[in-house]
Amino acid sequence: MYTIEFQKRGLPHAHLLLFLHFTCKYPTTEDIDRVISAEIPCPKQEPQLYERVKDHMIHGPCELANKFLPCMKNGKCSRFYPKIF
Repeated sequence: MYTIEFQKRGLPHAHLLLFLHFTCKYPTTEDIDRVISAEIPCPKQEPQLYERVKDHMIHGPCELANKFLPCMKNGKCSRFYPKIF
């Protein structure tokens, strides 16, 4: 089962639900990390892709760094960034 989602500022992305045969499952987090990753492209090796990701998929900086972003409401980020890690 899957759905393709288009966010307001974002690039399209997919949400997937996979059912694996019990012999093909990934038992540890290290196994999963070998298959799934999320990385920002290198700005030197892939400058166009990096610009697209930066413009459409990364929030901020906002608040004092950029008071005129659309997320700013009453001097605070309406999306509550920066968030506590």
